[in-house]
Amino acid sequence: MKPEVLDTLGGARDFHSLTKAVLDMCEPYGPVHEFRLIHNRRAARVFCFVELESPKQQTAMVRALGARSVNEAACFEIPVTLT
Repeated sequence: MKPEVLDTLGGARDFHSLTKAVLDMCEPYGPVHEFRLIHNRRAARVFCFVELESPKQQTAMVRALGARSVNEAACFEIPVTLT
């Protein structure tokens, strides 16, 4: 993931603000078809899977934001601080 994206998402303090930050970043690429957050407490990571309506825009978003592509979804791996 690109450093500026990691900074933006890493600054979120709860799931609501993280969800908002991810959706705000994805908005320029079109409507979101599916969105999932998975919290791995042991690894101190949140995995966010985003699938857009448009496959073309999906590819553009993955490239622009430096996400991984997993089964046609963009995957963001976000480190979190356990409190």
